Amino acid sequence: MQNYNIYLILNPNLSSENVGAELDNLNSYLVSINAVNINVNKEGLKKLAYPITKFNTGFYVNIDFDLDIFDCSKLKTIEAKINSLEGIIRYLVINQTDFLVQKSKEKKTSFDILSHRDMNKGLGNNKKCIVNAMGLREIDYKDIELLSTFTSPYHKIFGKKRTGSTSKNQRKISQAIKRARHMALIPFTNIHEM
Repeated sequence: MQNYNIYLILNPNLSSENVGAELDNLNSYLVSINAVNINVNKEGLKKLAYPITKFNTGFYVNIDFDLDIFDCSKLKTIEAKINSLEGIIRYLVINQTDFLVQKSKEKKTSFDILSHRDMNKGLGNNKKCIVNAMGLREIDYKDIELLSTFTSPYHKIFGKKRTGSTSKNQRKISQAIKRARHMALIPFTNIHEM
């Protein structure tokens, strides 16, 4: 079984009945393609990091489900179904099977320092990777507090020489930041900050 995650932003102008109808429609489609363990988590109305189609807020929904490896070819049809629903502004579909395996192996350490800047202050070129120091194996794109430490005030992603991250962790950080930007959790620039 492969575990998948669908993260949605719905139109904030939809009524609660319309939001429920959209989610029921998507849920029934997932059942029809043999998805199991479907878990729908409504995160509620949130402010977007930047406007999407003239909306400054969006209704966030997180859907987790398991799909047999032989049914994974139906993912394109899931994306087509999501695109056909009118109330969905933006979405992201991710296979998080390996992510969950690595997360379960994490041994988080009690770590007071929350920023690579504080950890590597005064070390020069001998910087240490804060991701390894915190005991993280994967970076979640929804962890905005951690990801924001890896961007400048203008939201440019810092390189590994500046952060002290290993190449592997730097790739994970960059991917997580790009996913967060796509889902309007982090802005691309500081133009939309207030």
